[in-house]
Amino acid sequence: MSKKRRKAKPRSGYRPPGTAAAPVAEQATPTAGSRTGRTRGEVPSVLGFLSRGSGDSPFPPVPQAIARGAIAVGSSLVLLVTAFVLEFLLWVGLVSLGLEGPPGRLVNLLALPPISTYFDALNGVTIYGFGGAGFGAASAFIVVRSLILSVVVGLVVQTLEGEGSPLDGVKRGLAAFPTVLVTGILALSLMIVGSVILPIFGPGLGFLGSVLTLVAALFFLVYAPIAAVREGRPIQDTIRRSARAAMMPGSRHLLFCMLYIFLTLPILVALAPNGNLLGVNPSISMWTYGLITTFVHLTFLAAFAYRWIQAEDHVPDEPLRGRRR
Repeated sequence: MSKKRRKAKPRSGYRPPGTAAAPVAEQATPTAGSRTGRTRGEVPSVLGFLSRGSGDSPFPPVPQAIARGAIAVGSSLVLLVTAFVLEFLLWVGLVSLGLEGPPGRLVNLLALPPISTYFDALNGVTIYGFGGAGFGAASAFIVVRSLILSVVVGLVVQTLEGEGSPLDGVKRGLAAFPTVLVTGILALSLMIVGSVILPIFGPGLGFLGSVLTLVAALFFLVYAPIAAVREGRPIQDTIRRSARAAMMPGSRHLLFCMLYIFLTLPILVALAPNGNLLGVNPSISMWTYGLITTFVHLTFLAAFAYRWIQAEDHVPDEPLRGRRR
């Protein structure tokens, strides 16, 4: 398909009823000289291994996406206040249910799935123990988590699009709740299967496998909530498009997912001030650090959303193997 036909191709008609299709930012439009219409020479050299993939990739460089995500999050007071209030309410709710653990858990309280999925499963077991009660609590936590994530994703997408009110973003996010919930359940299922199979390989390989399980879940599912807000397609179709976008060549998507997982688990947790001390009353420094890490999580979410918005018109509706045929 020629470039002109790609540009003339209308955007997918899958939109939540009553929601106007917001235009993509001008920088998302390919130019005649470059398919992606972006200047890659401006990417910081310190992250050069993340900056360039295949010349045909419609995805912007990872450093550019992170910078754009940080600007979008930092410029939206509504998004920041909403996230910080949700973080406080989540912590108070968990403590009221009987959570006893290190306040360092604030670090990943609003992390992206599957990090947040792992967090919810851990909290369910911590409060109610192993067995049916713990599994039921973890499942309930995932439902609440999906509702919160739906609202946050809707606000992030609305901020990146630059049009409409925050209320419009909340409505679009809530419309995507079923898809967000299914992705959370899939992430939890993948972790449960991994916890059963991976111990067979011993502690070393088992730990490595558990980390790779988190990377795999993020790799295939991270675009699904964003695509659900943007396009409003059926759940199965949205998840398939998320996986196809992840496997598009030259996107550096795998490296981006690994960067988020390794930054979130070992680095952010290790830097938490007195994060390993038992207690339910975080210090002022711990709360401050928790808000900073929440900003980091929102930045990565906005970066993933920015990359999807730039590339969604190029994501195939059919399996790549079928397209080759």
